[in-house]
Order: sequence, then structure tokens, then C-alpha cells
Amino acid sequence: MQLIDALQYNRDNGGYPFHMPGHKRSLADDELLSQIYGIDITETEGFDNLHDAKGIIREAEDRAAALFGADETHFLVNGSTGGILAAVCGTVTTGDAVIIARNCHRSVYNAVMLSGAAPYIIAPQKEECFDIYGGVTPEAVESALSNTGNGRRTVVITSPTYEGIISDIAGIAEVCHNNGAVLVVDAAHGAHLGLSGDQPASPVREGADVVISGVHKTLPSMTQTALIHISGSCPGKDRVKRMLSVFMTSSPSYVLMASIDSMTGMLEKRGRELFDPYEKRLDDFYRKAEDLKHLKVLTKDRLTAKGSHDLDRGKIVVGDPTLTYSGTVLYAIMHEKYGICAEMAAKDHALFMTSIADSDEAFERLYNALYETDMTITADASARCGGRRITEEGSGIISANIKEALFREAAYIPVESAEGMIAADYVTIYPPGIPEVIPGSRITAGSVENILVAQNDGLEVIGLRDGEISVIWEKSSTS
Repeated sequence: MQLIDALQYNRDNGGYPFHMPGHKRSLADDELLSQIYGIDITETEGFDNLHDAKGIIREAEDRAAALFGADETHFLVNGSTGGILAAVCGTVTTGDAVIIARNCHRSVYNAVMLSGAAPYIIAPQKEECFDIYGGVTPEAVESALSNTGNGRRTVVITSPTYEGIISDIAGIAEVCHNNGAVLVVDAAHGAHLGLSGDQPASPVREGADVVISGVHKTLPSMTQTALIHISGSCPGKDRVKRMLSVFMTSSPSYVLMASIDSMTGMLEKRGRELFDPYEKRLDDFYRKAEDLKHLKVLTKDRLTAKGSHDLDRGKIVVGDPTLTYSGTVLYAIMHEKYGICAEMAAKDHALFMTSIADSDEAFERLYNALYETDMTITADASARCGGRRITEEGSGIISANIKEALFREAAYIPVESAEGMIAADYVTIYPPGIPEVIPGSRITAGSVENILVAQNDGLEVIGLRDGEISVIWEKSSTS
């Protein structure tokens, strides 16, 4: 029995709930919530426990493991973040080394802080098209491993990136395992990979030790649902599982878990039926996008960075090389004129996320909106695809002590005055959530420029207070 079936049966035929939650599966102020409350329960007889799954939840997790090709899979109900924290803190601790790509999500940096491990940064090359981060090369990982001793080490990379760029996971996994290191892949945006023949391979099947995937991002599952896949040969796998109980709520939502299990069942039964037309829709869209005269859509043949091994076409990245429309303006045009809400906007491009749930009509609507917008552009295109300059610190050891910096006394100063100062907090431009500034690190001129440009362009900048940045005044003024 799938979890959703058991919850529905319990709602309709179960005994009276003298237990949590307090709505007692019925009391709500509207009909929609009342329906959801009916299947919202706590750990009761026959419903297992996510933190020690042996029954119906374990069966659901095993079904997911079989679908995604994992040795072991666990449900996450607080997003991919909980899995990332558990993966890092379960594989390295104080005195160990953790190698992370510069474009990792903020949660990875938080995991490094909590683990106490010494961080070493790999800086991926940038893509010329839209100036976004490319993939990570196996050679860069090997170089980093050679510079971090022979102790316990974990490598963390993001693949696919928010924009869909995929690294050579098989090659990186081989390098890691030859050097006794654990490979953790943040595949929050790649849960769908490998589920059809036309999709790039999943990092689960490419040799990664731990893979975290946000099923709510690209598959039909509820927001906040994710999976962590653990290889049977992963060193520290038992510690990773113990850490899951540290970073996940002790009251996991059965509604969210049922959503994951329902998605698994749908893909088991109808996977090809859903993915085949989706691939055809993508083929049609990209073929027609070649007719756009000014707007550019990111494609695999436009990738330039050495580490960019493949591209997830489901992430449609669109920009205007003529600079007539910035990414934020393009986002606004799509929303206000065509009723299309993009996933996000950067300075020079907008990102439209697709999935198997998108219809023929949805793809047609997006293309027509882009085509009509393209027709309004009269300027000549420049040779480049885009224009935002990403932070390009080189590879190497981070001298910053993130935890120490977060607990130091801080002062707030104007961003334009912050070059050379030591950051006391993260500053992150959303989305995708990659820190522009890391606590304890020296603030560069490039970061100052990027923050100011992002503010000017109306992007969401998190970590400032009334437009000012937090710095460790004592350190920065005497350094």
C-alpha cells in the first residue's frame, strides 16, 4: 500500500485521534485546508517513524531508491538543505578537509561551518554566455585533493547548476575514489535526471557517494520535499544517517511524505508516458528558438567552460545580447504582458523552469511571448551573450573562519565603502542562493560592484540591513 492510500484509509476508517496534531484531522476555516488536514497525522500505530523507518515509510523509501537507481534513499521534508547539512557533517569534522565549488548554495557553506572542517574552494570557469558559472573539472578536483593532505576529505559540487549546467560526475567520482575522498553532489535541481533516455545521466548512477535531490523543484511533488541517496560503499554512511535525525524535524509531515511516495508511484507507472512528450516539447521549443533574431537561449553548443560537461534543457535560460532588455525587464515583460511567471531573473537573463507537468499549450505560450518580445528589439547584438560579472576568486584554502566571523561584533557600513573589509555575515543574491560574500572573508571590489548592480537592477539581495553591509570593523581597520 502506498502511503497516500494508507492515509486516506485512516482518514475515512480510523479511530478517533486523541493525539497530535491539534486540528484533529477536521477543524479548519475553509474546505481546502480541511481536506488536507484529513491526512495530516503524527506517528501512530501502523504509520512507521521517519527517523527509524521499518514499515510503510521504509517501503516507500525503497520504492524511491529503486526508481532512482540508489542503494539507499531517505525522504527529506525540510528541503534539500537538511540533506546537505547531514551529508557534510556526516562525512567530515574538525581537522578534516572539505572541498567545495565556489558556486555551491549557501547551505553548503553553513554545513562547512557546522562541521568544523577546513574549507578549500574550487572556482569553476565562467560561461561566456550570460557570464554564469560553468561546471567543475575532474582535474580541478584532483588538484584540490593534492593540496589538502591525506586525511578524511569530502568534495561537494553542484550539478546541475541552477541554470542546468552539468559537471562530469563520473570523472570526478573516479578521482575522488582514487584519492579516498567522498563525493557529495548537490543535485537539488536535478531530481529528474536519468528518468528518460533523452535526459542526462543522474549523479546517482554516475558514482557519487551521496546525492541530494529536490524532487519538488523539477518533479510533481510538494514544496519542501527532497531525497537523499546514499551509496552502499560511502564511507561514513552511518554517520550521515545519524545526522539526518539531527537536521530534520522530529515531527515530519506525512502529507509531504505522501507527496513523495505518490510521485514515485506515478513515475513507476507512467514515466515514459510523461517523459516522451516532454522531450518532444523541449525539442520543438529549442528548434523554434533558433528563429529568434535577438534573444539568445542557452544551449549545449553555446557552453564554453572546460568543466561544462552537459546541459539540462529543462532549464530554459534566455537573455538579450543587445542589452535592450535586462533579465529583470524580460522577467517583468513576461509577467505583466503575457501572464508568465519565470523562475528567476538575473541582470542579463531570465530562467524558465520546465517539467513533465508543462503542456503543449504552456510551451507554445512561452515561445510566442518570447517571439513577440524578440520582434520589438531593433538594436544590433554584441558578440557576447550577456554581461553580469560573477565573483571569480581563485581556487584555494578559505582563510575565513565562518563561525567565528558570525559571532564577532559587527558594524554596518555603506556597501560602496566595504572593499577590503572583512565580512561579518553572508550577502547572497537570490536566486540561486550562492553567497556573494562569505563571513570572515575579505570583501572584493568585484563583490561590491555585483551587490550594487543587483540592488540597482531590483534583484533580491539578502544579508544587508537598510542597504548597508555587516563588517568586522576591528579586523578590517587594522589589517
